[in-house]
Amino acid sequence: MRKGLLVLVVLALCFNGCGSKKGIKLEKGTPLYDLAKEIAKKYPAMDPDVNKDLVSCKYFTLTPGTFFTELQRGMGKNTDQLKTLDEKRLQDFFKANVERLGERQLFLETAKAEGIKITPAELDSTLLKIYTQNGGQEAFAKRIGDQGITLDVVRQDVEREMTLRKYFDKKNSEIKVAAEELENIYNQDKTASVRHILLTTRGLSDSAKAVKRTMMQGLLDRAKAGEDFAALAKQYTEDPGSKNNGGLYENFPRGQMVKPFEDAAFTVPVGQLSDIVETDYGYHILQIVDRKKETRPLADVKAELEQQLLREKRRNMTQTLLETLKKEADYKISI
Repeated sequence: MRKGLLVLVVLALCFNGCGSKKGIKLEKGTPLYDLAKEIAKKYPAMDPDVNKDLVSCKYFTLTPGTFFTELQRGMGKNTDQLKTLDEKRLQDFFKANVERLGERQLFLETAKAEGIKITPAELDSTLLKIYTQNGGQEAFAKRIGDQGITLDVVRQDVEREMTLRKYFDKKNSEIKVAAEELENIYNQDKTASVRHILLTTRGLSDSAKAVKRTMMQGLLDRAKAGEDFAALAKQYTEDPGSKNNGGLYENFPRGQMVKPFEDAAFTVPVGQLSDIVETDYGYHILQIVDRKKETRPLADVKAELEQQLLREKRRNMTQTLLETLKKEADYKISI
C-alpha cells in the first residue's frame, strides 16, 4: 500500500466515528457493496451480506457496512486500493482499525453524554487554519474533491476530533496529586544500577524464540551457581550498549527503561538475580547492583515530583478510562 493511502487511512479512522444501534448495511449493487464483497473473498469477516457485529455495546454497533461507509467517507476514491492488499495485510488492517474506530466511537459517545460541545466559532477558526495551511478553502476543496471527499465530511470529522480533544483536556484537568502520593514517590528508590544479559528475539519465529529462552535459562542457572555475572555478560549478551562493561547500566532513573526491565530493576532485592524477564527486545536476566534514594529535601523536589506524577497519571489515564467505559457499556469486539 502506498504511503499516501496509509496517511489517509490514519486520518480517516482518527477523525471519524459513526455508529448506530443496529449498524449500517450496504445496499446490494452499489460500488461500495461490490468492493466489500471482493475483499470478503480474502477476509470473510468483512462480508457485507453476513454483516456481523464487529463491535457492539449499549450505545452503538459497528458492522462491515459501518466500517466501509466510514472508510469511504475519509478515503474517497482511494478506498479501492484495499483490493491490492494480500490476505494477511487485510487481516492486520481490519483488526487494528475496527478496534480503533470502535474505541474512538465509545469516547465520542461518552463525550457527548458529558455535554462536551464545539461552538461554531471554535470549529470555523480551526477550519480556517486548515484551509490557510493548504492554499485556501477553494484549493483545499479541489484537492479533497479530486479524491471524492467533500468539505462537509471534513467539517464533521474536524468537529469530532475537536470534541475528543476537549474531552481529554477535561479529563486531564481533573487529575490531581495528593500529598501522600508525593511522599510515597519521594521515599521510593530514585535510581538503580544493574548488570544484565540480553538475548534478542526481534523478528524470530516462535521456535527460534524458544531456543533463545532455553539458552537464557542455562545462563541463569550458571549465574545462580556462582559464575561471575559480568564475565557471562561480556561473553553472551547481545546488547552492544553494555557488553563491554559486563552488562552494566548505572544510576538510571525510573521511566528510562522498558517497563518489565524497570520493574525488575526496582523490585528485585539488591545483590540478587531476577528471573528471566521478557521485553520487546528479547529475554533478559538482571543482577541488581545498587539502588539510591533522593538526597535532596522533599521541599526542594516537590514541584518536580508533582509534575512527574501528573505525567504518569495522564499517560495511564486513557487506557484506564477506556477499560472502565468498555465495562460500563458491555463493549464487545469480534473480528
